[in-house]
Amino acid sequence: MHVDFEIHGSFEVPGGTQPVEGLPNLFRLPTGEIVSVHPMIEMASADTSDDHHDLTTSEAASFGVHLHLYDRESSLQDAD
Repeated sequence: MHVDFEIHGSFEVPGGTQPVEGLPNLFRLPTGEIVSVHPMIEMASADTSDDHHDLTTSEAASFGVHLHLYDRESSLQDAD
């Protein structure tokens, strides 16, 4: 079985951020660090619990959950 999902959104970056040439979906902050956004899998012990946490790839795999990204596209836009 699998869950199909689609995510659209944005995140703010400081002025002077630049795309990393030749590496799609990566952006260099003015400090030199690289940022990108990736979907992740979150888990909680029950639907009414307040113990949500992001799973690492290996933690998710230990539950038989595997994330497959088919397509991802990011672009740098000026602020509105």
